[in-house]
Amino acid sequence: MKTALASAALRVALGVLALTGCTGAAADDPSTAASATGGPDARTEALWAGRTAYVGDNSKVIALVDQAGFGPLGTYTLSLWTTRPPYAVTIDLPHPAKPFEQTDFSEAATILLGTVSNLDAVHVTSQGKTYSLTAREATATLGRDVKTLGTDRQALADYLRSHED
Repeated sequence: MKTALASAALRVALGVLALTGCTGAAADDPSTAASATGGPDARTEALWAGRTAYVGDNSKVIALVDQAGFGPLGTYTLSLWTTRPPYAVTIDLPHPAKPFEQTDFSEAATILLGTVSNLDAVHVTSQGKTYSLTAREATATLGRDVKTLGTDRQALADYLRSHED
């Protein structure tokens, strides 16, 4: 038991260390990720290929954070809560590309919740402000289980198309 806990703690520590300093190009809105990756079809394929069962799979989660649309927000750091439920990702934006309260994080957070099977919550923080979305809240907004975005390719494609600008 102690070995499993120590191993989990080490993975979290390594994940946070590996994730510190992740960057993306500055942009005004997370929804611009579709145009940066070649459109909604290319974005659907990238997200579908990158989906993962576990928030503790830090390399996949890093890629999904960018592909979901958080990458264009500028430099950020990630913290992963992987030791026990609720499993969560916190994305800290020390210097957001635009004012925090003018940024809609819901699409990117919904995508992340859908493509990481055991992810329960996404938190975005910046300069004392926080945005949070849980899988339960995303499910209520979608009108169906948010996890279908990670189990049904067409549902993911339809969601992305419905959020094109």
